[in-house]
Order: sequence, then structure tokens, then C-alpha cells
Amino acid sequence: MLLLLTLNSCAFYSRVDNEQIISREPIKGWIEKLDMPLSKDSGDVLLMLSFSGGGTRAATFSYGVLKELRDTQYQQGSETKRLLDEVDSISSVSGGSFTSAYYGLFGDRIFKDYEQVFLKNNVQKVLINGLFNPLNWWKMLTTGFDRTELAVNYYDTYIFKGSTFADLKASAGPYIQINATDLSLGSRFSFTQGYFDLLCSDYDSFTIARAVAASSAVPIAFAPVVLENNDNCELQSPEWFADIRKNAENDIRLAEMVTAIDSYFNKTERKYIHLVDGGITDNLGIRALYDRVSLLGSTGRASQKFSKSKINKIVVLLVNAQTKPENPMEQSADEPPVAEVLNAVSDAQLQRYNTESLILVDNGLKEWTADLSTPDRQIKSYFIQVDFESIHDPKKRLLFNNIATSFSLPGNEVDNLVETARQLLRSNPEFKRLVNDIKNENDEK
Repeated sequence: MLLLLTLNSCAFYSRVDNEQIISREPIKGWIEKLDMPLSKDSGDVLLMLSFSGGGTRAATFSYGVLKELRDTQYQQGSETKRLLDEVDSISSVSGGSFTSAYYGLFGDRIFKDYEQVFLKNNVQKVLINGLFNPLNWWKMLTTGFDRTELAVNYYDTYIFKGSTFADLKASAGPYIQINATDLSLGSRFSFTQGYFDLLCSDYDSFTIARAVAASSAVPIAFAPVVLENNDNCELQSPEWFADIRKNAENDIRLAEMVTAIDSYFNKTERKYIHLVDGGITDNLGIRALYDRVSLLGSTGRASQKFSKSKINKIVVLLVNAQTKPENPMEQSADEPPVAEVLNAVSDAQLQRYNTESLILVDNGLKEWTADLSTPDRQIKSYFIQVDFESIHDPKKRLLFNNIATSFSLPGNEVDNLVETARQLLRSNPEFKRLVNDIKNENDEK
């Protein structure tokens, strides 16, 4: 352990790997591009997924949900369709970002090789072995090569195969929003075109591996991913954004978002942006869905970003791999160890924040549905949550709640997580209602 801390502390600088953009014209429309997905024109269902954090446990759990969506099929005329193909966007943090990025890049290939490439591969052991490899020690002592760079290199070579955001944009899949935490501000940073515009940075050339590494960079265990906040471009805000600033005077959440955005214009004081695990600011990955509408000022303006013209269903599907493991302090009257106390305090704060996020999105979903409905077209909403608390068997629920957050899981645990995710989604009342509504409407046509 002393060796690892020494190697990490002796790194002279962190690698900065975002390229500048050279623009002679003012960049317009960056605010619309901060978070907003461009939905596929593939039907009347707007389906947005959110993948939580939780290491390989979260990556596996979300993968199981994708498999169930793939196998949920229905008839539309003479054509058999998959619900998976209706997915418009995926927002993710930490471990969930591995699955969202892989599916966004490679589509159905995920069902052929993802388990071997990542889920059943002991990535944690590979990274630890890399730290003890003498060939890496000199680089760690003399350059910005650290534990995070070791992870980035591995992810880039063996998981994402050198892919960049240009490759992600060129894919035929859903809009993928990988989220990290701006460590200095304690606010969300999303790897989207809009955020890179704010940094005067080239989005297309940035690697998926580095974005996922930032999204899952647990502080202390991994060094932050650093981006340079360049000053070589001119940004223009749309006129209507002035209304957002005014609304923020009476809305604390909106004010925090506006303040965070404004900070990126301060190129002198915020020269470098340090990014860590996205789960710190939103471990469910679901706040980004709510923020999209808030930043655009109205449901109506947000709806203009959807290419679908006949939406009659808005679906938010949250895959939540959060655990509630047994607490040893409940079995003893002794004063608990400091580490145990810190974990309990952190878990309590996280749970309260997650609960608020769920309430916020649930209420927001109902408001959006009401705002977008017309006398001729009534829109239905569905908030589907897949989590371990939905497991009815107490012993099985406890088993899954005790799965550690790491980048290593035994093969049998991966298989159990995948199958459990599928069963939980299949039996979810809201999901059943969605599937039945889709099938009934198609039968009537």
C-alpha cells in the first residue's frame, strides 16, 4: 500500500487530453446541446434509460435489463419489433457508464462479447497488477501516468477499442450521456457536445475510455481526469436563456445549474477541470433527465428537441444497483470503528439524496406529460424502477445487497445478476402496463 501511495504522490502532473477547437465564428446553441438527446424517429414511445453507479454490479444489472428489452417483442402490423429499439437515450454514471457506452458504440454486439470483455473479466486484478509492474514505475515517477491513466489505457485497448465520441455519434444507437462530477464545484459534468463547447474543446476526438474512466473515478482510488478549459473560442447564449437566469432567482436547483455553467466562462480562474466519479453528484444517473427540461426552460422547448412528432408515451426506466448491506454495528453495543461510521454517514446522505431525486423525476414526469398532452393526443407516463429492494425473497435480497462495489465479480454472480434484472423488469407492474398498452394499441390498428 505504501508503494502505491508513493507512486501516486510522485506523479508531477495529470495528463490533459482534450484538444482545442479553433473557431472563427461564435459558437451558438451550446445550451441546447448540454444535455438534450435527439430522439430517434422510431415510433410513438419516448424511452429514456438511466443506469446507476455500483462498479461491475451496476454494469451487469443494467446489461440484464438491456437483454430483457431485447427479448420483449410485439407485433406492429406484419412486423415484429423489439422494445430495445425504442430506446432513445441512456444517462449513466460510474459502473453503469461501461454498459451504456458499450451498447451505444456496438449495439447488439454487446450480447455476444460484453460478458467476456468486461463483466466476467477481473479488471480490478489487471489494474492492480499494472501498478506493481516495474515497467510502469518509471512512468509513474516522472510523468502524468497514474492509476487513472493505467485504467484509461486498459479500457481503451481492451474494451472500447480506441473509440471516440465521433464513433459514438456515427452509431445508429440511442443518445448516450456519460456523467462525471466536477470536483471543484461538486456539480454534474456530462460528456456532451454542449459541455465541450463551453471548454472550447473538440468533442469528436475525445476517447470513450477517458470519459468512462472519469465517470467511474472513485476519489482516492483513482486520480481525477483533467480537462483544459480553453479560451480560444467565442460563445453566445440564446436570448431566451436570460429568462432561465431570472427563473433561477427563485429556484435553488436551477440556480446551482446556471452557476455551474457560468463558471466555465471564467477561463482564468477555472483553467483546468478535475472530473471524478459521477455517482458523487447523482448515483442514480437520473438527475440529468430532469435537468434537461429545466435548462431549456419549458417542456415545450424541450419537446422541440425530439424528432418524434407523435409521442404518446413517455417512459423513464431507472436501473438502480444501489445496495443496502448488513450493518455490523447493529450486532454490537461497542463503539463502531471510524471507517464503519464514515460509511454509514455517507450511505445515509446518499440514500436521502437518491430519494429526493426519485421524487423530483416522478413529479417532473407527471408535469411533462400534462404539459405536452392535447385534447387530440393524451400522453401517458411510465416510471419504471428496477432495484434490489423489489426482490421479494428476503434471503435473495440480502444476497444481492451484499455484493461489493468493485471491478471484479465471480461468473456465477454475473449470471445471477443478469437473470434477476430480467425477472425484476419482466414482473414490474409499470413495465407490464407499458407492454400491454403498446400491444393493445397495435392490435386496434
